[in-house]
Amino acid sequence: MSRAVIVLVSGLLTYDSGKTWFVIGLAKRLMEKGYSIGLFKPVAGHNLWSQYKSFLYSIDAGVLVGEDVMKYITILKLNEKPQIINPVDILMAPPDPVKYILNRALPNYLEDLDSQFKQIVLARYSECSSEKSKHYIFKSNITNLSPYLRNLIERFSVNVNAEDVSIESFIGLLKSSSVEENLDQCLSRVSSGKDVVIVESFNDAATPYIKLLDKINKILVIMPTAVAIYNDVAKAKGVIMESVKKLGETGLKTYNLLSYLPPDSIMYLRPRLSEVEYDEVFEKVL
Repeated sequence: MSRAVIVLVSGLLTYDSGKTWFVIGLAKRLMEKGYSIGLFKPVAGHNLWSQYKSFLYSIDAGVLVGEDVMKYITILKLNEKPQIINPVDILMAPPDPVKYILNRALPNYLEDLDSQFKQIVLARYSECSSEKSKHYIFKSNITNLSPYLRNLIERFSVNVNAEDVSIESFIGLLKSSSVEENLDQCLSRVSSGKDVVIVESFNDAATPYIKLLDKINKILVIMPTAVAIYNDVAKAKGVIMESVKKLGETGLKTYNLLSYLPPDSIMYLRPRLSEVEYDEVFEKVL
């Protein structure tokens, strides 16, 4: 059996680049042409306040699931478990503005809204080999939530036996070599028997983890109104690794790739009303 073609979809912006609707639209078009498709989002982040529907979905599923993966499963009718499609999921929630107002500290509220580390309240890490998931709760941030959101999080955390840990220890876990090995196992499972696998990156990261760059065949960078295409992944990896060497983790941002290596081609996108709406650019990408 031939190896699946693996396409990485990254975003230029931290939020709202348009990765998810592009991934779903491209996957749907491939399915209509008769290809067997796998979707993989190694690391996902979502917000309880603005993406409440996915939290309700998580309650029913008994496992933390982000909005993007929820859409993969419900729109494309995928059979794979959400823990395999997305091994690492992080839930954020905005701090309670009332506390800041009463304490005359509203500037601090705006500052904390810009910090993801101040808003992480729950996380899930799933192992693909055992299919076991571990949930974590960050009580240092839970105390900053409004009463209703705090109650939602605490009840869910009890149901999934979430462990109270510090943000620092969880970030340390994500940086361990065993995590990349696990992500590779998940990718292998998602790829089994598939013609094409579409991998969605995290926020504005050029790649969700470095080892992935050795496995992909093409990089698509999504931005408002356009998609940039890199066919020479080895050259792109060289630029990314050099940026990381110079800038540390900041070097992983897609901005650096686009700045130092012109894409092989760029195509315009048009506005769409939904994830399943057809776009002519999908035919060109195919």
